[in-house]
Amino acid sequence: MRWTLAVLTALVACGDDGGTPSDANIDSPTSDVPIDGKDPNNPATLADTGLCLDAACTQFSTDVFEYEPRFELWSDSATKRRWIYLPPGTKIDTSDPDFWQFPVGTKLWKEFTRGTTRVETRLVMRIANTGMPSDWFYVPYVWNQAQDATTAETAGVLDANGTQHDVPSRFDCKNCHENVKPSRILGFGAIQLDWDNPDAAQLDLEELVTRDLLTNPPAAPSTAGDPYFPLAGTTAEQNAVGYLHANCGHCHNPTSGNFGATTMELRITVGTCGSLSTIPAYMTTVGKNTQVSGTTATKIIVAGQPDQSALIERFESTNMSLRMPQKGSEMTASTAATALRTWVMNIQ
Repeated sequence: MRWTLAVLTALVACGDDGGTPSDANIDSPTSDVPIDGKDPNNPATLADTGLCLDAACTQFSTDVFEYEPRFELWSDSATKRRWIYLPPGTKIDTSDPDFWQFPVGTKLWKEFTRGTTRVETRLVMRIANTGMPSDWFYVPYVWNQAQDATTAETAGVLDANGTQHDVPSRFDCKNCHENVKPSRILGFGAIQLDWDNPDAAQLDLEELVTRDLLTNPPAAPSTAGDPYFPLAGTTAEQNAVGYLHANCGHCHNPTSGNFGATTMELRITVGTCGSLSTIPAYMTTVGKNTQVSGTTATKIIVAGQPDQSALIERFESTNMSLRMPQKGSEMTASTAATALRTWVMNIQ
């Protein structure tokens, strides 16, 4: 599957109701306003975004924080690094613990490396607070072969920098992020940051609380060092619902344009994570009729029977119009496949 085909196939196969996000001021499915490096809200290169002190990004700005989510978005074995910048004196609005809202000026970056080659670094930046799609700026920066400079590639790139990695267009970026409203940010939230990150230098939920960066910090756990929102289940079960949260929840949640046609919720929420039986991924899939044609299975999940479950069939399918996730991946995540099968097998 290629990104150039992904938007068209995803709108059909995911059950989208046609409510594709767009914004003429930033991008559209067919055209894009040129990048203007003189505009701080439209940086021409990665060096212009404030992440690094040099074009090769070997030195990072002191006011950015590196972080890692507990459950990663599968990117065909690419390794990733992530950073966030919050404007001085601001806080993240966490009044809704499941959909954090970020202050104007927030920037997040994600770097993708295939093998030893840096391929791209994506930027998501909040530039306004009008309630419109134009509040958010999305763009991927592609690294040159010398690995010492980047250029904004608004239309995306196939097999970038001699790898199998496909860089998404700005429209592709928006098509995912605009389905998690009002937050828009994926991978930086209560569930994803509430874990024992082995890298103590990286930002996590406990550090956000300590630094007083949340408007509504969660209550401290009874035992210091314990998670704020303990996730139920065995490690395999946690990995299964965590994979769905990170890789599918941005399309399958109540704020998404897909939800009207496919009422399946795959995001973990802080109020339901204490029991596997109350997690939305369980409540909205087990024993529920599939709403997509083309599968041999009639139920999304049949308890104890992965081979009779449409969720497993679609995840493992080689038919690109049926396979899920629809966008951003050409390879099935074998570890996730095992975790999902184990989870379904053990559902009572």
